[in-house]
Amino acid sequence: MLFILILIIATIAQFFLPWWVIMLVPFLLTLWKGEKGNHSFFAGFVAIFISWLIYSLILHFRTDGILTGKIAEMMMIKSPMLLIFAGSLIGGLAGGIAAITGTYLKQLLLERI
Repeated sequence: MLFILILIIATIAQFFLPWWVIMLVPFLLTLWKGEKGNHSFFAGFVAIFISWLIYSLILHFRTDGILTGKIAEMMMIKSPMLLIFAGSLIGGLAGGIAAITGTYLKQLLLERI
């Protein structure tokens, strides 16, 4: 359930807010509903990874690979698909770390009460 919430809310929020909303959404949702650190990290990582992967692929195919090809060339990466995967991986790590931080903050706050 947490995975689906993060995926839907973060994907919609990215259309209206800055890119760093991918860290705010998992943090707040796991602060609210997170229970275990490893489950929260996995939910945040996979949700943001899938969201960025799908959006990157849509942009890639919409521009016939011109945009991703030029960016990959500029960054000296051999394949645009490798660029898409690397970007999704970085986004997933950011979402996962934010999610685990939210869960651990919740546990810390509940421990103090």
